[in-house]
Amino acid sequence: MTPRKVALRSRLSYLAAAAFLPLALMSGVGLLALVHQQRSQAERAGIEITRALSTAVDAELNRSLAVLEAIGTATVLDNGGLARYHDLVSRVVATRPQWRAVILHDARGRMILNTAYPLGGALPQTAESESIQIVLRKRHPAIGTLARGEQGGYNFALRVPVMRKGELRYVLSAVLTPQGIREVIDRQRVPSDWVVSVFDAGDQRVARTRQHEEFLGGQPVPGLKALMVERGSEGAALTATLEGQITYTAFTRSPVTGWTVAIGIPPSYVDAGARGSLLVYGGGILLSIGLAALAALLVARGIARPMAELGNAARSLGRREPLKLPDTPISEIRQVGDSLALAADERARGEAERDELLARERQARAIAEEANRSKDEFLAMLGHELRNPLGAIANAAQLLGAPDEESRAHARAVINRQVQHLGRMTDDLLDAARAMTGKIVLQRQPLDLAEAAARALATIRAAGRTGQRRLAQQLEPVWIDADPTRIEQILGNLLGNALKFTPEGGTITVTVAREGDDAVLHVADTGIGMPAELAARAFEPFVQGERPLDRSYGGLGIGLTVVRRLAELHGGSAAARSEGPGRGSVLTVRLPAIHAPRMSRVGAGGKTAAAARDILVVEDNEDARETLRRMLELQGHRVRVAADGPSGLEAVRAAAPEIALIDVGLPKMDGYELARRIREEFGASLGGARRPYLVAITGYGLPEDRNRTREAGFDLHLVKPVDAATLADVLERR
Repeated sequence: MTPRKVALRSRLSYLAAAAFLPLALMSGVGLLALVHQQRSQAERAGIEITRALSTAVDAELNRSLAVLEAIGTATVLDNGGLARYHDLVSRVVATRPQWRAVILHDARGRMILNTAYPLGGALPQTAESESIQIVLRKRHPAIGTLARGEQGGYNFALRVPVMRKGELRYVLSAVLTPQGIREVIDRQRVPSDWVVSVFDAGDQRVARTRQHEEFLGGQPVPGLKALMVERGSEGAALTATLEGQITYTAFTRSPVTGWTVAIGIPPSYVDAGARGSLLVYGGGILLSIGLAALAALLVARGIARPMAELGNAARSLGRREPLKLPDTPISEIRQVGDSLALAADERARGEAERDELLARERQARAIAEEANRSKDEFLAMLGHELRNPLGAIANAAQLLGAPDEESRAHARAVINRQVQHLGRMTDDLLDAARAMTGKIVLQRQPLDLAEAAARALATIRAAGRTGQRRLAQQLEPVWIDADPTRIEQILGNLLGNALKFTPEGGTITVTVAREGDDAVLHVADTGIGMPAELAARAFEPFVQGERPLDRSYGGLGIGLTVVRRLAELHGGSAAARSEGPGRGSVLTVRLPAIHAPRMSRVGAGGKTAAAARDILVVEDNEDARETLRRMLELQGHRVRVAADGPSGLEAVRAAAPEIALIDVGLPKMDGYELARRIREEFGASLGGARRPYLVAITGYGLPEDRNRTREAGFDLHLVKPVDAATLADVLERR
């Protein structure tokens, strides 16, 4: 069913009319809340007044206690006897109208002096002794409760301990009249129709602004008593006074003296303000309702016309016709009109952005497909590069059983070369991973880049890797702050890349020079070159150019990635440039240059022959264990072996070796635990022998792996496969 059409003016009128009733109801609720707030404010004000009165009462009591403590320090009590002290305190009593007497008790609570009685005469019984016991027991001042003396009047006592050399000698008391407290209340100028009462710690009435003498010593009225029990330290509520008058009652109990001040405020003080607020607030609400109704009618007229014009403009937008927007002061309608005017432009821009987004998606898809292709090529290449040395090793292993020594020697040489090749590939993968994740820690020192390049070239020439290629160099001394090992790695990767892609008869030129604040290394070749798009991505992981099916160039495609990351870790950069396929390439590394350091001349000592060592090998792999044992014994060392952690520990206990080569991944007890046990038991169970030099041999070579072996107690960390020359150097240095 089609809904009935209603004009906007009518709807606004309905809206204004519908707002009247809720507003009236909420106004009533608000007025009630206002009355409640007025009364709550009156109760809070009453509590604030009782706090102030309580503070005044506490101050009066504290002043009297201060005077009493000062009297207690008089030396005449020790030197002049009770007679002179009686005269002294009598003069003090004469100056304080609210004091009835000063009384002195000894350390057993017996009264020995009372200024209200002649010295030496009979003294009365103590009217209130509980506070004396408090002073004797706790040795701090106390305020007694209201009590009747022998003369029938109400008094209360302030008591302080009299200490001499850390011992309590006397209890000094001042007997005060309740009139002094009444005078304190009167000085606060409380309105005459308010009722103020002061109660001691035992809830006995000490003072009252009305009929003070008549109600002295009485208890609080039941309503006030119940309020004091319920609220504790302070509170407020409606209660009746002793005269039966209902008042807003508030009380505060002093945390210092335990005395309570209560005040009764006539309801007229509170209700008068509430009635005035009701009149003002209620009248304002009624006036607001009337004005709202009138405003609704005026606003309805001002909205209906521009809304109609706005509808026409919206239809024009649908037809893509020129817009005629309404002229109105209402900002919301103007904003809608502006939005309609911008809608066409937004639609056009949206279509353009959609086309651009589609283009970006196509580009991202292409990049992802290229990355996936590079990954597949890398995996295929990795399989090829791993299978070649593994195949050679497998074939050479068969030749180890050949009858002639020449075949066996050739097989051993093949295995050694292929193992070194596999180790280099593993190191390349690990270095690339560490470089890309930022886990390489540089060991910086001043380094001449030209000298490092010269050493790298000399190493390649000595190894015979150049073939028929010509190596040229233009090396200008330039100093950098760098890690020598990582700079050597950069040079090795750049030169290896150039050798790989430069055919026999080609030329490789290495240039080192200073350009501004940079040390610049160029490695240029006359090799196969590369297209511009490949040059731009040459340093990205796994990116390589076209390769023949036999993959004769070899490599994993990560060497240049390591070069760029190491250069960036040193604060530099790496870039590639080529004129195109067949026209060679230039790889450039820039590093921050430093001033040449002052060089010190160090004499070189002669190198002595390595001594035979007592060595323990702990390795669970039988082949690795036995081959390492035989190799070390051929070098003249004394070698023992163990296949697991417990047997390795027993071997150390039996006879401590000079050096222990320990595999980390051992059964029963891993290498970390074995190293810790050797550290802990050394000295206690090894009879004071020299501690073995502990060398961890593991396939894990990340910085956190080295940290873990160091924390376990190892002195050195070697990564499998361990090069024979490296191991010989360790044994020699040890």
